[in-house]
Amino acid sequence: MPKATITRGKSTKLSVAQKLQAIGQRRRRGDVSIIAAKTGYDRSHVSRVLSGVRNNVRIVDAAYSHMSKRKVKTA
Repeated sequence: MPKATITRGKSTKLSVAQKLQAIGQRRRRGDVSIIAAKTGYDRSHVSRVLSGVRNNVRIVDAAYSHMSKRKVKTA
């Protein structure tokens, strides 16, 4: 996963695309239901956002914070 770049002492935030890439590498069974319960959105909408079909920053941020501590899946 790409880290935020550091320029002159300030770090930049990860983009939505970078977060979606990290989420895709760490996603497990049941995560969509957990994120849907946390955010209040329907599971189908959460699934579409995490697959990149729809855009919703609130869902992406909740999913990223839920999965950020996990190790990346290996093949």
